[in-house]
Amino acid sequence: MKKLAGSLITAAALSTAMFAAGNTTAPVNPFEEIQKVQQQMDQIFNQLHQKLLSDATFSGFNDMTIKAPAADLIDKGDHYLVKADIPGADQKSIKVTEKDGILKIEAKTVKEEKEKRDNFVRQERFVGQFEKMLTLPKDADAKHLKTDYKNGVLEVTIPKTK
Repeated sequence: MKKLAGSLITAAALSTAMFAAGNTTAPVNPFEEIQKVQQQMDQIFNQLHQKLLSDATFSGFNDMTIKAPAADLIDKGDHYLVKADIPGADQKSIKVTEKDGILKIEAKTVKEEKEKRDNFVRQERFVGQFEKMLTLPKDADAKHLKTDYKNGVLEVTIPKTK
């Protein structure tokens, strides 16, 4: 019964997509259609996000968000290297901890007093809290990790256990 219902739903979706496209002979790839819808939804949410950022009524919400920075975990042979993008953070605000094989990176950016007084026409740079959690490989010796922060990129060097 489940198989029949699934087949009927798939057939209905395909025929609806074909009819909407004005083509009753060529089959429509449902994955392409889903991808198109995904792109349209991304556009809508990006536009909404930009409107909210530019509206002074919602400016306080940006400060309350937590952003997960982009990060890479690289095997360098005798150690692991984590690179995380944390632009604009004060080095003193960066905290790197490890518990039960999970590496946690936390940082914070704040608006400068001068920026609070400025009349922004558009503000896109993130201000708020960064937080990233990564599962480390079993042979990572996180108790001896070292950090270095330069030009908005945090590097965490983690030796491997011997």
